[in-house]
Amino acid sequence: MRYKYYFDKYLRALQFIITGDASVVIIGDRAVELAKRLRRTRGLTVDGFSDLDELKGKRKYDFVVLNGVLGKTDDVMGVLGKLRLICNTSTRVIIYQHNHLWQWMLTMLEILGVKRKEGMYNWLSVEDVKAYMSASGYEVTKIHRRTLVPVNFFGLGKIINFFCVIFPFFDFLKLDQFLIARVIQHEKKQDLSLTICITVRNEKNNIEPIIKSLPKVTKVQEILFVEGHSTDGTREEIIRVSKKYPKKNIRVIGQPGKGQGDAIRVGFFEAKGEAIVLYEGDGTSDANDVFYFYDAINKGTAEFIEGSRFVYPLNQKTMPLFKQLGNMFFAIWFTLFLGQRTTDVLSGIKAIRKDLYMKFYKDWGFLKIEDPFGDFELLFGAAKLGLKFGEIPMRYYPRSYGQPKTSIFSHGPLLIRMALAGHIYFRG
Repeated sequence: MRYKYYFDKYLRALQFIITGDASVVIIGDRAVELAKRLRRTRGLTVDGFSDLDELKGKRKYDFVVLNGVLGKTDDVMGVLGKLRLICNTSTRVIIYQHNHLWQWMLTMLEILGVKRKEGMYNWLSVEDVKAYMSASGYEVTKIHRRTLVPVNFFGLGKIINFFCVIFPFFDFLKLDQFLIARVIQHEKKQDLSLTICITVRNEKNNIEPIIKSLPKVTKVQEILFVEGHSTDGTREEIIRVSKKYPKKNIRVIGQPGKGQGDAIRVGFFEAKGEAIVLYEGDGTSDANDVFYFYDAINKGTAEFIEGSRFVYPLNQKTMPLFKQLGNMFFAIWFTLFLGQRTTDVLSGIKAIRKDLYMKFYKDWGFLKIEDPFGDFELLFGAAKLGLKFGEIPMRYYPRSYGQPKTSIFSHGPLLIRMALAGHIYFRG
């Protein structure tokens, strides 16, 4: 295939965004060929874009790919309006387009016969697309920029593109732009059911105080403990407390593997609620903050929410200075390569919709590096899917029982290694 290097990079970018065995509809030029190359069997292809009415009555899809469509149509708003027929609040719309700054270069190459003529006449900037999407009831949640040099040219293009993966200075010039958007749901719906997921190991004396403090924030709510091979009687204490407070609707499951990351993965999978709030099992968080996380998920203002412990005053007893500095370092780094603002990557309260979590559940561990805490896996999975991020201030207190399970010496190098891999993966 002509320009195989460039097309392979384009395919890898789509394969990165489209997760698991998701159902996909691809709309645009050479859609059938693209679907074959992506090995997509669960989906629909529309070669061309003039007759999108054939989508009417089709089921809802996990991903809708507009392959250069907005650059060729004479009715941008009409196209975006018709897409809603096959979208729901879980659908991610992927808009692929060329960077408008390349207009003169690509036009000249087409005139010289070096590049295939594409018939583009709408050269839209990212801000243009975001504005039109917003007016049509969508919200752009993530932007991927790829490929500064579209030809390999004896390996030189590959070297330059790798340099641009490490450093973000030339992102604004990259040729390929992938905008990920979600449908904004305005109509009133029934409140989501809730699972408060708590991972615990050797936290016996924290169990009853946590149970007593957790508020009832919605009609259908459960508290799910994921117990991780405790030796201090934590599991027995959960069973005792669940009998003492039957109205709290408490469940406990045993963790099959080891580490908090594995406990979160399993706990979220077993959750019965439509919304999941992860709550720290060491007694350092304020139970009343759970309401704010649930409320944001329930209203749809965000799809993945992290707490931030750096809004309210902290002291050395609550969090030692070196841990504060380490967390701030990771937060700045992650904001850079994920393209999502975050100020606290290791917070004790997080929230997500269950159906959205299940979209990246099978991709857990895709970097082939074990995440001891699960925070990075959740961040990476949510960012990869293009979820709408949110952040809520949370109160943070010193431990009253038990020992911290984090160590800067044993866990720090592992987290740095995982962050490095994520940097290259997300920007490459």
